[in-house]
Amino acid sequence: MFLAAHIHRHGLVTAITAAVMATALVVAGAGTVNAAKDVAPDKKALVGSWVDTVTFPPGDGRPPLKSLVAFHDDGIMTYSDQGTVMLEPPTVFSSGRGVWRHQDKRTFVYSAMGLISDLNGNLVGYLKTRGIYTLSPSGNEYSGTTVAEVLDADGNPLFPAIEVTNAGRRIQLELP
Repeated sequence: MFLAAHIHRHGLVTAITAAVMATALVVAGAGTVNAAKDVAPDKKALVGSWVDTVTFPPGDGRPPLKSLVAFHDDGIMTYSDQGTVMLEPPTVFSSGRGVWRHQDKRTFVYSAMGLISDLNGNLVGYLKTRGIYTLSPSGNEYSGTTVAEVLDADGNPLFPAIEVTNAGRRIQLELP
């Protein structure tokens, strides 16, 4: 009977110990998952469509503009800026295409190009952009900076590069 009681009690202790350990592992695992989610999201967490607000440097004289940006899961990105950006002489900017990748934790980098044409449709240059964005813990906003250069048709800089700030908000699915 002592042996049966000991085995029964030992079995109960073992069961309680196992339950406590399992609970601890689940809690620790959940904490690890949540911490990892906050610190290092999926490397494709930027995939989706965004409304980006581009803010020019103070004193530049240009108001902020909106841009629609899409980051595709294959590392390709596309963007289309609000309206037509005009320079002297008047020029038309195309939408842009580029590439992006995960850099570290919640940080992503990209490089893109857009075409610049005169009003007759002749290529006169390129808009070259390179940026770095940090995704918010929610995954629905980003902030960052972009360096933009206007190049002539041969790829030579026409103006000094400028740095703008970006603030993106993910476009959410809304049912009709």
